[in-house]
Amino acid sequence: MSHDEQLAQQAAADLTIDQEEKWAPQLGYAEDPEEPLTADPFPSKSGGRPAWLNPEHVLPVDKVMCTICDQPMVLLTQLYTPEDHPPQAFHRTVYVFCCKNGACVKQDWKKCFKVFRSQMGRDNPYYPPPPPEDEDDEDETMAENDDFQPKAFDAPKLCVICGVAGPKACGQCQAVNYCSRQHQLVDWNMCKHKQFCKVAHPSAEQLATIQQLRDARVFDEKEIVSEPEGRGIDGMEEDAQAQFADENDKDEHYKKDASTLTSASGALVPAGEETAEDSKVDVDDAFLRYQLKIQLYPDQVLRYDRVEYDMPDREPLWVHDTDKPASIPACTHCAGPRTFEFQILSTLLNFLGVSHVAADSLDWGSLYIYTCKQNCDLNDNVFMEEYIWKQDFSAHGVNLGPGAPPARS
Repeated sequence: MSHDEQLAQQAAADLTIDQEEKWAPQLGYAEDPEEPLTADPFPSKSGGRPAWLNPEHVLPVDKVMCTICDQPMVLLTQLYTPEDHPPQAFHRTVYVFCCKNGACVKQDWKKCFKVFRSQMGRDNPYYPPPPPEDEDDEDETMAENDDFQPKAFDAPKLCVICGVAGPKACGQCQAVNYCSRQHQLVDWNMCKHKQFCKVAHPSAEQLATIQQLRDARVFDEKEIVSEPEGRGIDGMEEDAQAQFADENDKDEHYKKDASTLTSASGALVPAGEETAEDSKVDVDDAFLRYQLKIQLYPDQVLRYDRVEYDMPDREPLWVHDTDKPASIPACTHCAGPRTFEFQILSTLLNFLGVSHVAADSLDWGSLYIYTCKQNCDLNDNVFMEEYIWKQDFSAHGVNLGPGAPPARS
């Protein structure tokens, strides 16, 4: 290769890097919140109870019932994802709900997850216009804020267990509300409401105990903070890994690094169970890409990669090359296409406060969220259901050929 050709190749590589960094996915990390996460200022979080974007109209429980165990799902994540276009998506939140029962998810995961998009325009009856980015518009926005009067409304009753609409009140004290008979029984029997229902003035310690028991019925709450994906802690190391995976023996690379990622499926070779020298290992390319990306930032729990409207859709970071959706259903409201928006990684399981050792523990490889590409106007609807897909870690990542040792019992 001539010197000029080498320079041209390097220039093309630099341009690719610049484009990748400009449109890099946002990586989400779970952190303890510094202050309570309320609907204002529009948090992104995992677990806890929903912080509703629309403070007047909240989700009814019939939209988030697990149809296997007949129990209400609880909030898994909510992301505040505002967009400049179209105007009605100026404020925008995506909610993901999940059944806490891992046995249900293992039986039929499609009945155990729900995704909803909620949005409203810059001019709305609940929130004043935000500070402008352009200083020339500052005086106008300040005047708007001075004149702004939020809409007066009766705050909706919320379930004290899960935080969705709570139309049912305790029949005795009328002081707490529930979304369903199921959560009323949970509160009565497991959260000590039976004991303190008619106590006129419970102590602060008693109230704290009750709240702690109620909080245990949902996932642990964490704030999701984000930053653009870079080139790893050490860019040179990332380049070397990518080059090694693309140009050299992927089998040997996997043998060295596969012990860094485990799964309840038992499909991955654990440390200490090395294969024989004549074993054949066929590495799933998607799994290898997944492993290389995740190990650069092992604390990431979420990858956000929604693109601009005029850009082609981005491909998610698949756990493996099989069990992908054959097609993504169109938006049920406008019939337009859906696009990939974000994925929830298995690393989030470490922050939810769930068991990892039980046979029916909650588990996934990655959850993929698709939403209406055009952010269609919801009209009189407050929530629009979107699409979710689930992949698990499985034997597709590593296929042991002839000569592999028998699996241990």
